[in-house]
Amino acid sequence: MWVRVISFSFWILLSIGMIVLSLHRNSARSVQGFHVHIDEHYPQMISKDSVDNMLKLVFKDSTSKQKSEIHLKRLELQLAQNDLIKKTEAFLTLDNVLHIKVLPRIPVARVKGKSEFYLDAEGRPIPLSPNHEADVPTIVNDPDVDRFEALSALSIAIAQDRFLASHIGDIRDHGDEVSMYVIDQKYQIKIKSVDDIQTKFKKYKAFYAVATDQGLIGDYREVALDYSNQIICKRNTL
Repeated sequence: MWVRVISFSFWILLSIGMIVLSLHRNSARSVQGFHVHIDEHYPQMISKDSVDNMLKLVFKDSTSKQKSEIHLKRLELQLAQNDLIKKTEAFLTLDNVLHIKVLPRIPVARVKGKSEFYLDAEGRPIPLSPNHEADVPTIVNDPDVDRFEALSALSIAIAQDRFLASHIGDIRDHGDEVSMYVIDQKYQIKIKSVDDIQTKFKKYKAFYAVATDQGLIGDYREVALDYSNQIICKRNTL
């Protein structure tokens, strides 16, 4: 009986030893290369070549880095420090290839003042990309930083509405008020707050349809949307 116990224990220890040895050999293997994948559902704000170059700087010798020396979470954080990248996912496959999935940041507005940059949905700046030009609403002056979030919310509401996206041109921020220039019209839309912006734009579209049908749309120089249950217009002076 003792012989069987010793024999069984020996095979267990041998199996464990082989697993440990296999894991050690696997971790000691060198990464054979890396593959960068940029999610096609995101704007291509950064190129694969740019990410490749970042990886080379991280690794210095990208084909000789041992798998045991690669900290995937730290690598993801290093790559995400790039202002054009929202998030990265890194993983190693059995063929010793490092795969990097990149999710670029998404611009929702463009600021074209003394300096130029994009804004994301949270109102955080994104630098211009040498790889992609986003078709988003444009703010044509230099708003204060504390206005970025509201301008992003306004831009999203415009871009998500097919009519408004083709109807509203440049946006100008005045600190306590925003002016929107209307394409092919002589008036501006003015708004003080983006609160309940969907309802305000819904009322504006109803106003526009009626004023156009009655032939009055060319009589206005300003349309204000902040008044409850009504739209206040200023007519052109003779």
